[in-house]
Amino acid sequence: MLKDTIIRTFHQEDLEQVLQLFYETVHTINAKDYNVLQLQAWAPDRLERESWLQSLEKNISYVADYNGVIVGFGDYNDEHYIDRLFTHKDYQGKGIASYILQKLEKEAVSLGHREIYTEASITAKPFFESNAFICIKEQKKQHNGQIFINYVMKKIALS
Repeated sequence: MLKDTIIRTFHQEDLEQVLQLFYETVHTINAKDYNVLQLQAWAPDRLERESWLQSLEKNISYVADYNGVIVGFGDYNDEHYIDRLFTHKDYQGKGIASYILQKLEKEAVSLGHREIYTEASITAKPFFESNAFICIKEQKKQHNGQIFINYVMKKIALS
């Protein structure tokens, strides 16, 4: 991971950077696996700030902070589910998502969870597989009028 990067709890003032990171990452990194209409449905120009804030504050949410720049974020809920895990488009492949995932897994263990789930995009599936998740099923999900292929993935025997 980048020197001087810290994984810390999400704060309300991080929201704008998190939303920008999400939008830019979806529209660049995920563009190789999804078409323009899907990308726009997934990350529209105007994200619902209030619903994002409510869910990030309700969930166990972390950001990777590199000298004041949010370079990654992820969140986990009490249903054993990793809701989001994203790395800034300009900081891919530097171990940031892996560190956030480790932190989320520690939280899951502290809650007594022995397994965790996620719904991984086509783009993210190899990352989760490399972190000991197994694919339970491929699914087609509708979101904002578009059909997406993603994968229900599970990691068991957390310790």
